[in-house]
Amino acid sequence: MFAKSAALRRSLLATLAYFDLFDYPLTLAEIVRFRYRIDAAAEGDPSYAEILAAVTMPRVGQSRGFYFLKGREAIVETRLRRYRIAERKFIRAGRAASLMRFLPSVLMVAVCNSLALSNAREDSDIDMFIVCRRGTVWSTRLIIVGVLKFFGLRPRERAVGDPLCVSFFVSENALCLEPLALPAGDTHLRYWIVPFVPLYAVGRTYARFVAANRAWLAPEVALAPRSVGRRRSLPRPFVIAPILGLLRRVEGLARRIQLSVLPDDLRSAMNRDSTVVLTDDILKFHLKDRRREFESRFQARLKEFCAEPVCAVS
Repeated sequence: MFAKSAALRRSLLATLAYFDLFDYPLTLAEIVRFRYRIDAAAEGDPSYAEILAAVTMPRVGQSRGFYFLKGREAIVETRLRRYRIAERKFIRAGRAASLMRFLPSVLMVAVCNSLALSNAREDSDIDMFIVCRRGTVWSTRLIIVGVLKFFGLRPRERAVGDPLCVSFFVSENALCLEPLALPAGDTHLRYWIVPFVPLYAVGRTYARFVAANRAWLAPEVALAPRSVGRRRSLPRPFVIAPILGLLRRVEGLARRIQLSVLPDDLRSAMNRDSTVVLTDDILKFHLKDRRREFESRFQARLKEFCAEPVCAVS
């Protein structure tokens, strides 16, 4: 019993330590949902009451329903302030998703990154993850990016607030994101996926995405499905087969057009690792990928707050 309690406390400290990197205190429900499993066998499947008892320890503070590392009370106000900012950004994200759904190639639109946690700063982009039908990722991206650029809603167009960042597209053939994970440990990618807020999805697309990623995310973190359109209900229009066929016919042309205008920095990084990935199933434009930095900082905190690091950083 003592071993289980000690393992659980270490797990909870690790969870709080990770989210502390982003000034993000957790509610008890979020601790349960996001709990980082260092030793799943020793921790077992703790009840809500056991987690509540375990999180009450000298190294953990509590204020206004939030838990955080001792001495970090200030991040509670930070989170509340960012939540209010996020509410505004979610409205724009919902409107964008309601327009994207009219493209018959779009199967899912989800909010990701800091906004998915409602932890957005005033200057944060609205990051969106888009799933497309097979054979349409390039043509779908060309249309969506073209429309956003025309209306000045891309991140580089700062004249309009709350820009939309659509830098991650995958086809229905590439729902599992494990191939993009850093080989020596990728805590950030795991916690990047888990909070996804699906605004719109066709049929079982979101359920398939969860099923494709649940196994590799475990045992460190659990991926539980969320209701689609939690923020807003988005009805699906009739899928027009001729339009879908046209998108597939121009897929090659759409790829050539976008590669021809690809900036040099993206071109040099393309497909060298999992930072910038451009294939017929995955379009990932994360040039400023900070996962290694976050993993290194997380491991340092594990050494500080826990007995040993979870894994090495390559």
